[in-house]
Amino acid sequence: MLLQKDVEYFFGKSLLLGVSGGVDSICLLHYFHSHYQEMGISKIFVCHVNHGVRGEDSNADASLVKSLCETYQIPFEIQNIDPSLFETQDSFESKARELRYQILFDIQKKQHLHCILTAHHADDQAETLYMRIRRGSSLKGLQGILAKREDQVVRPFLHLTKAFLIEYAKKHRLKWREDQSNQKTIFARNKTRLLILPYLESQTPGITSTLSHIATLSHDVYPQILRKSSRFLKSIEIPKEKWPFPASYSPYENVWCLSTKKWNQAVSKMGTGLIEMLRLQLDSQGFYFPMEDFSSFILSEKLNRYNYRDNHIEKSKLFLWFYNTTNAQKIDNLYLFEKNKRFSGEWRYRQEGDRFTPPGSKYKKRKLKQWLQEKGIPLWIRDCLPLLAQNADVLWIPGVAISGKLEPNERMP
Repeated sequence: MLLQKDVEYFFGKSLLLGVSGGVDSICLLHYFHSHYQEMGISKIFVCHVNHGVRGEDSNADASLVKSLCETYQIPFEIQNIDPSLFETQDSFESKARELRYQILFDIQKKQHLHCILTAHHADDQAETLYMRIRRGSSLKGLQGILAKREDQVVRPFLHLTKAFLIEYAKKHRLKWREDQSNQKTIFARNKTRLLILPYLESQTPGITSTLSHIATLSHDVYPQILRKSSRFLKSIEIPKEKWPFPASYSPYENVWCLSTKKWNQAVSKMGTGLIEMLRLQLDSQGFYFPMEDFSSFILSEKLNRYNYRDNHIEKSKLFLWFYNTTNAQKIDNLYLFEKNKRFSGEWRYRQEGDRFTPPGSKYKKRKLKQWLQEKGIPLWIRDCLPLLAQNADVLWIPGVAISGKLEPNERMP
C-alpha cells in the first residue's frame, strides 16, 4: 500500500497522525496501527481538530476518533476551535487549514514527534493542481501537494486514489464519518471535486491521474530549473551594497532589485520565456504575481508600478524593484542623524516643494522629487530617506548625496 521509500523513511520515527474521522484519515489510522511494529515506527500519536461548525455532527466525528484511539490504545488529543474565528464562509477553508496545521505543529513540538502525517490522496492532488492551473500558478505551484515538506509534514497516501481508500475501508470493515459540508459547492474545492473534475473525467477519461502525474513531473524538474534561473538572474541582480540608498533605510525585509538595462537585454536575446523564469525565482523568494498580469506589466514600456496584494513591483530606467509589504516595520531613520549639529538646518523627511542642488552643480536647483526619480530611487523608499534641510533647500541625504551648494570644505563626513 505504501511506497517502499516511504516504508524505509518511517523506520525508527515517531508519528503524529491528523485524523478527521473521514474515510481517508480513518484508513491512515488503521494502516499505521496495523503495521507500525513491522515498519519499526517508535510511536504513534493522534490529533483530531473539532472545528465546531457542524454542531452535533462535529462532536460525533470527535467521538469516533476517540473511540478508535482507545480501542487501538493509541494516545490522542482532541482540540476544539471556537467557531466564531471563522468570520465568513469565503474565508473558512483557508482559516480552518491554517488553524489545523498550527495545532498539529504545537502538538508535534510538545510530544517530541518526528513528523506529521495527513491523509491527502491522488484525488486531492488532482483538485489542487486544477485549481492552481486555473489561477495561473508557476512551476512551483504545479508541484501540487508535496509528499514530504521541509517542515516534516508527510502525505504517504498521495499516490492512492479515493476509490482505493474506500475499498480498503470496506475490506477492513472500518467505520467513518461523512462531512456533509463537503457537499456544499459554495466552497471552491468542493465545487472542483463534485462538479468540475467529474465533468472533465467524463470528457477526458484519466484526467485525474494525468493531473497527479503532472504534479510529480513538476516536483522532479522544479529544483533543476530553479537552480539554473537563480544562477542567471544573479548576474543581473543589484546587490544591496550597490543600491542607490542604504538598504538599512528600508521598512521592508523582502526587497529584490535587478538592473533594468541588463534585464531588457536578456529578454531581447532569450525571449519571453525568461519572464516565467523570473516569476519562478520570485515565487521561491516569497513573492507571488498572477501570470497574465505579471507578463503584461514586465513587457510594458509605459507602466512603472504594479501591485498584487502585498507584492509590489516598481521599475525605472535603472532599476527593477520587487518588494513585499507583509510585516512592514515602522522605521525612524532620523534618530541616526538628529544629534549631528555640525551644520545648521532641520533633520526631517521630504516635503512638498523641496529642492536639491545636485553634486557638481552649485547653482542649478532641481525639484527633489524629479532628481530622486532620475537616480532610480523608488517611490516606496523616498519617504524613509532622512535629510538635512534649510527651509525647502535639501543639503544632505545621508548615504545618497550631498548638495552641490556646499563648498568642498563644508562637505559632510
